[in-house]
Amino acid sequence: MFNHPSIKTIDRSLINLLPILFFMGRVMLYLAFIPDGLHGFGDFPIYFNNTALPGLPYFQYWSEYPPLYAWTIELIFWISQGNQFLFDFILYLLLTLAGSISIWLLGNIALLLYGEEKQTLWRVSVFFGFLAFSAYSWWYFDLVPVTMMLVAIYYILKEKDTQAGIWLGLGILTKWFPILLLPAIFRFRNFRHFLKISLIALGLTVIVWGMHFALSPSMTLASLQSQPSRSSWQTIWALVDGNMTTGAFLPITEKLIPEMATFRMGNPAVIPTWLTLVVFAYIGLRLLFRIDSQKKQGLIPIIGITWVLFLIWSPGWSPQWVLYLLPLICLSLPVSKTVLLSFGLLFLSLIEWPVLLSHHYFASLWVIVPVRLVLFVLLILAWSRVSKFSQKDDEGVVEVLRC
Repeated sequence: MFNHPSIKTIDRSLINLLPILFFMGRVMLYLAFIPDGLHGFGDFPIYFNNTALPGLPYFQYWSEYPPLYAWTIELIFWISQGNQFLFDFILYLLLTLAGSISIWLLGNIALLLYGEEKQTLWRVSVFFGFLAFSAYSWWYFDLVPVTMMLVAIYYILKEKDTQAGIWLGLGILTKWFPILLLPAIFRFRNFRHFLKISLIALGLTVIVWGMHFALSPSMTLASLQSQPSRSSWQTIWALVDGNMTTGAFLPITEKLIPEMATFRMGNPAVIPTWLTLVVFAYIGLRLLFRIDSQKKQGLIPIIGITWVLFLIWSPGWSPQWVLYLLPLICLSLPVSKTVLLSFGLLFLSLIEWPVLLSHHYFASLWVIVPVRLVLFVLLILAWSRVSKFSQKDDEGVVEVLRC
């Protein structure tokens, strides 16, 4: 008789093996892409040109992203001594490490949520498969804050508040999006623990931004104003506003002028953003308190619902943001819905950019945006069901979404 390894052994081995396979595969992919294919339709050239501006971010030029992102890119530029080949290699290596760590984290989060069962195997395998072949995972910087978001989730489930707060704060300082974890933390940890995590995360954010503002108020203020000052793009709100464009910023050299951070390139919002925020905040609160807070499996769905409501409300959409949804889907939904919704969102995003918009087919947004909105609503409904809503609650969710 053959001695079959236990499912526990298989789980642990696969979780440790897949990140290594991801790293090795990406090294081979990098060698295949040299010298011309690495950039594709991503932002590597933009990152390099930003750091090539004279001076430092927040001091001599403003940055549309938080400090940890800007200074990481600046550090890579300094290490590479302005050589774009070395710059690309170091940044690609950083993103590859982030992807490997995120796969390991997803597997361990799945073990914390479901125990060492077979579904942990397919969850980490599906995430590995989609992440390995998605160009967004090496075209853009977003895989780094995605990994920090997963680290924060891991420590929340381990009930290590200090570590969760620190990593959540670092994620917010890399890109604002991880702040969307706070509603779920409020719901699933008691108020004392929520207060500790949020104070650490937000305190770290305020301290870092405050230091920049104290040393360079004009460029730091311009950096903070740059994102809220943007016109809508690639969303239902952009269609209403008549903004048929991508989320591209101003010419890079204009970042040397702080006043340009508030320059609006497109049409202003027809429907005020604050008004839609009130509506979606109300919907979010209603859904938030329908989830059973006694079950840790409900943590990921409420993070996902919060994320999707934010994306529906947001004036803008960038296709690489699908990377933030992918691990949440893989961690929480049944296998068929995980595969179909993950593939649907990735496929639609790639059709949007680079297939159509890079070729200036902006009229396609009249089809892409509504289809994406339907997928977002399906995600909310799927997460509501796995969160153990009652039949009455399910009807209430549908009713809330109709509003």
